[in-house]
Amino acid sequence: MAASSTAVTVLTPNGRRQTVKVSPNTPLLQVLEDVCKKHGFNPDDHGLKFQRNVLDLTLPWRFASVPNNAKLEMVPSTRKQAGVDSQVRIALQMEDGSRLQGSFSCGQNLWELLTHFPQTGCVCVDSYLKTTILSYFILLSCLM
Repeated sequence: MAASSTAVTVLTPNGRRQTVKVSPNTPLLQVLEDVCKKHGFNPDDHGLKFQRNVLDLTLPWRFASVPNNAKLEMVPSTRKQAGVDSQVRIALQMEDGSRLQGSFSCGQNLWELLTHFPQTGCVCVDSYLKTTILSYFILLSCLM
């Protein structure tokens, strides 16, 4: 059995069609960026729409619920993409039920987040494999 290639056709705002080959792990954002690059559009100003639904560009193709050979439409984006400089609000749920909250940049890592809250009491152990083990699990909730 030969493997069939998966493709999608994108209708651009200038009325042209662009066929893009995709794999199951191809992010929808990459599809949009490829079409925008070819036709001279800014991907930050556009989104993709399938039938009546605007698609989540962070999803890979396999989880987007879009069939093979689908026709997607480029539409003006109503909101800007989150960049590394944007801020998110993070809450840490402690064992005693208390909650610590703070605003952080999207570019910060988990260690920087934990050291921001000295109340977490993380005891770190440097093992033979040089991995860091936290003393207990922490539930991270991203609040909008």
